[in-house]
Amino acid sequence: MFGPGVARWRAGLGKLRDSVRQELVASQLAEHLPPLTTGSRVAVLDAGCGQGTQAIRLARAGYEVHGLDVSEELLSVATATAARESGDVRQRLQFEHGDLLHLDSGFSGRFDVVCCHGVLMYLPSLQDALAALAATARPGGLLSVLTRNRAGIAMRAGMSRQWTAAVDAFDARYYRNRVGIDDVRADEPEEVRAAMEQAGARRSAWYGVRLFTDHYDATETSQDFAALLAAEAEVGRRDPYRAVAALTHTIAVRSPAHPTEDAARHSLSQIGAIAGH
Repeated sequence: MFGPGVARWRAGLGKLRDSVRQELVASQLAEHLPPLTTGSRVAVLDAGCGQGTQAIRLARAGYEVHGLDVSEELLSVATATAARESGDVRQRLQFEHGDLLHLDSGFSGRFDVVCCHGVLMYLPSLQDALAALAATARPGGLLSVLTRNRAGIAMRAGMSRQWTAAVDAFDARYYRNRVGIDDVRADEPEEVRAAMEQAGARRSAWYGVRLFTDHYDATETSQDFAALLAAEAEVGRRDPYRAVAALTHTIAVRSPAHPTEDAARHSLSQIGAIAGH
């Protein structure tokens, strides 16, 4: 579903809205990542890694990252960017073409951290996608998911002075996003929490991402970016503001021995067995 928007997405990389998102997600996630110790190995899956921004940051920090995406074009950008990193960072990075809804059994229970940022809104079922993600995490593993917030649709329209669109957005579930894709789904933070629990993961924290700047269009970063980012970081962790941000960043921990997870893991195993014939 995201394919038609790739060109517009690439055009926005590095501009203000993208920079705010990437910086906030990275700093929020860093608060929950398992620590690295001498000789330790922490495996991360970045499902829907796109151009590799978060994957490369995590590899720089010492994590071993497996980036997965359906877009060959964005994977080529990620690979080219990673090629400019130092040798030790490159050794901790692997990029692969793949679909998180069709993973083989080799992904089951393999990762200490599973990230999926800005992908689930393009998939048909929040519940099915989170079940697939949870199945790739080890028991006690961390999940980091970035979803579109339903309340943010009306908020952005209002801040853009699109008054009719704002009124219509109060009851909207789907919207046309900034890269020109129609029928993108928005989920409420509590819906994400409930779907996480159904998948066998308990929410431990959640944040809003991009409230003050979501209505900006093709804006470059400016000299006051650090101050702007500090304001966005603070509003993203405070009630009631985080509930109306454009995006919801949910952090969860996979519970051990959850029936839904076992079923999802069995499903991945079955797919792998079929693929082997």
